[in-house]
Amino acid sequence: MSGPSSVRAFKCQLTPRLKSPLPRLPVNHVPRPRLSRALLASECRLTLLSAPAGFGKSVLLNECARQAPAGTRLVWLDLSGRALTLAELLARLAAALQQTPGAGEPYDELCNLLSRLEQPLWIVLDDYPRQPCAVLDECLDRLLGQALPGLRWWISGRRRPDWNLPRLLLQDDLLELDAYALALQEEELLRLLDELGLELPTELCARLLHDYEGWLAGISLLLLKADVPSLRERLGAGTPVLQDYIGREVLSDLPAMLSRALLVLAHMPRFSTALCEQLLEECGGEILGELRSRQLVIHGLDSRGEWCRLWRPLALILKQLPGGMPAPTQAHLRACQWFYQRGEVRDAVEHALWAEQPEVAASYLQCFGHGQLLVGHSVTQFLHWRDELPSHLFASTPRLITLLGWALIICARLDEVDQCMASLANFLPQADARRQHQLLAQWQAVQGVLQRQRGQPSARQHCLEALEVLSTTSWSQRVLCYQALAQQALALGELDEARRCSDAGLKLARLKGSLVFEGLLNVDQLHLLAMRGEFEHGVELAEQALQQVSMALRQGPVLARLRLLHGSLLASQGRTEEAYAAYRAGLQEAEVCEDAYLLFGYLGLAELAAVTGDHDQAFQLLREAERQMQWLQVSEERYRGVLQLADGALCLRRGDGQAAREILQPLFERYDSQDLLAPSGFYDLLPRLRHYLALVDLRQGLLEPALEALVALRDESLRRDHLALACECRFSLVEALLASSRESEAEQELRSALSEAQRLQLFRPLQELYQRQPGLLMRHATPDQRLRLQQEHAPDEMPVKDSVALLSARELEVLTLIAQGRSNLEIAERLFISLHTVKTHARRINGKLKVERRTQAVAQAKALGLLD
Repeated sequence: MSGPSSVRAFKCQLTPRLKSPLPRLPVNHVPRPRLSRALLASECRLTLLSAPAGFGKSVLLNECARQAPAGTRLVWLDLSGRALTLAELLARLAAALQQTPGAGEPYDELCNLLSRLEQPLWIVLDDYPRQPCAVLDECLDRLLGQALPGLRWWISGRRRPDWNLPRLLLQDDLLELDAYALALQEEELLRLLDELGLELPTELCARLLHDYEGWLAGISLLLLKADVPSLRERLGAGTPVLQDYIGREVLSDLPAMLSRALLVLAHMPRFSTALCEQLLEECGGEILGELRSRQLVIHGLDSRGEWCRLWRPLALILKQLPGGMPAPTQAHLRACQWFYQRGEVRDAVEHALWAEQPEVAASYLQCFGHGQLLVGHSVTQFLHWRDELPSHLFASTPRLITLLGWALIICARLDEVDQCMASLANFLPQADARRQHQLLAQWQAVQGVLQRQRGQPSARQHCLEALEVLSTTSWSQRVLCYQALAQQALALGELDEARRCSDAGLKLARLKGSLVFEGLLNVDQLHLLAMRGEFEHGVELAEQALQQVSMALRQGPVLARLRLLHGSLLASQGRTEEAYAAYRAGLQEAEVCEDAYLLFGYLGLAELAAVTGDHDQAFQLLREAERQMQWLQVSEERYRGVLQLADGALCLRRGDGQAAREILQPLFERYDSQDLLAPSGFYDLLPRLRHYLALVDLRQGLLEPALEALVALRDESLRRDHLALACECRFSLVEALLASSRESEAEQELRSALSEAQRLQLFRPLQELYQRQPGLLMRHATPDQRLRLQQEHAPDEMPVKDSVALLSARELEVLTLIAQGRSNLEIAERLFISLHTVKTHARRINGKLKVERRTQAVAQAKALGLLD
């Protein structure tokens, strides 16, 4: 990150090469070379900057003008946002060019003036008129259509002019930047903070960029005379200065109709032309079009371009303006009715609650479908509504009770389900036998899935009995019962039965055209493929399912789970960087929708860290997983055993066999004594627990028990078609046989293991065995396996300088980029490694150099001669 001195040096380089009056640059100006370089490199006839007030349009044009090529004539006309006649434009342009215009029609004289150019000319029209100006727009449109050699137009404005821009775009004669492109980025914000002498926590910087969408003026005004506590307060409420800026720069020149519309739309999270017509009556479409042209709405919220919203900081300030719209009840009521008529129940409920109509919201909830619980963050929203609405409403109908039960199961809040479902007793008996049977079948379906989540064997019977009774209209509950049966079979190691049940659920989901439920069932299909060792097939299915589900929804627990399983399959193949990226994407998605499957992501990242020897990072990830589970109120039975298994495995990798036994043995006894099955998502928990206990015996020298357990688990896994675990057991058997001095048997088992790993495309067991038996493995591995092992372990960790620090070549590369002021993300992109790997290298660098901070590491490396 460059400091104030480098910024000042850059300013010195921006001295005008031409004798043209340019506005002075702001006192705390932060150059944005990523933008100016792109603009200067372009050869387009028109450069158009179109964004609301305060995005730095004029300053960016000023930067570019000061870097005009030698021999280029520059004309800077500040139009101040006011209307301009053609005669006035002609007069100002002629004066700047020191020419005398003729007495003909202004347009013709403009053409004559520009056609007499003897050298390249840049014409800058800053702050183009903010109100529609038909005559000027038509004139400029015609002038822009003329390809005069050496002439470039640079135009900025708050309104997108009514020109034939698509034609210019097709001719590659238009370079346009909007608010998205002009928004301040993280590196630029850090430079601005540096210029102001401020230092903010990372999370506060991120919140500042998010809440104010990179709006330079708004961020600058918030930072005036600010410290960390005051800035936190300002982020939520704004400042009087900011309100005054919005009033003067945005609202002052708006017609009253547009101002009133903004005060209504500020309370709408999203709106479309049709909704605006409902809210703003007949002129809604026209108003929205005008707001779009003034760049005050953010569009593109969906693939069809139907939905948009107000620019976020504008909405925030408008809600707090004196004389605003403190209780837009009528607007919310109109919106909730409109959304309900379209079948968009979640939005209808939201607006009913904002309108303070809880009974209306409860009546809308009756129409909430099971599939909708899996869209976006709907399931957590459903539970938030339970907390906001009067408690009796969610127990007022059988449908609301069962919906709440399903929502609690999806969020893994299993401890609350029994009390919720007990309310169904208030609706028994029903009016006739058919309704009675259907209500009981609904209860049994919930019980079956609930008991599957708890690992109880009785889940199977409940699901089978529910499927016999549930009507065809309850197809979504039937799909969930098939899924629970498939999960139960996976936990029992009955992989063929799991396939049959999963296929039945998939068939029903496809008949109903539900991509969401199809994606949900594909999650367990991926688990099945991983257990069978069909990793390549699994990766292909994951990518296909992600593409399909993305067509139906933009976010949600199904997408999160598919991404996390995709990461797991890639990790098993040894595709570490791709796995890391998939895990991070899935984890981010799961955190947004508060899905308990994020546990799978944390465990995957912890295993990746442990495989590379970063045990401290692995331990931290496991603790963070536990914290997240508790924060989400996930039932302990859903995650406690899984975390204990991961803890024991980590102790094994660290060489602490006794600690591993103390964790794993009680866990095995608890599952065995209580006849429990593995929780959903971790179906091979029990066989893996047996595998780790056998490895504990091996590490502690109990060779015969270890050999006996490993042979039994290998053979059992082969019988059950659990080929991935069988292959891992073979590699463990190699070490056990070597320790028992049975070298020939060990080599024979190793050949079988390597052959099977090659067929399955399973690479992780090779990575782990290589750390303990590199010579043996390299003698027997296939050429392809040897090459991959050499690539992973040879070049990256070779020390390049004999010093106290003993930095590897990669660590030295990372440190060099740190010294250049690069962020972790920039380093990751430049070296083509993950952000996690960068942080790991940085932590190791600090440890080797015996420092705590990046700046200290750079200084110490220079003192040791590692950096110039």
